Amino acid sequence: MADFRFENLEVWKMATEIGHRLGDLAEELESKDQGFHANALRKRSCQISGILAEGSSCPGKFEFAGFVGEARGATLAIANEIIFLAGRDLMSEADEAELVGMLKREAKMLENFRSSLERADRPETTLAER
Repeated sequence: MADFRFENLEVWKMATEIGHRLGDLAEELESKDQGFHANALRKRSCQISGILAEGSSCPGKFEFAGFVGEARGATLAIANEIIFLAGRDLMSEADEAELVGMLKREAKMLENFRSSLERADRPETTLAER
């Protein structure tokens, strides 16, 4: 059983997998004397999961949806950084494909989750109101 609400979220679990993979990549970059890029990835490694953890404390689904949208933006920013690093030949094509694939799945999951939170927080309309 999870201790925190966010630990049950599939989007958070995927975000932690991405974070661990970014940490591994940061270590590889550090060994190639690419400290600047390694530090940038280290900063980003907990960003998505951290935003989701913070947002899970919101009392309402609509407020939480805002954090989920922010997490999606962070996901896209990380994808941009990975594509940039690959373009500079600082990572293998296989690593790029793996990470970009994970980030695409996460972005889609986050968008679907955000939409479901927003729908769930809207009041039901009656036929007379339509």
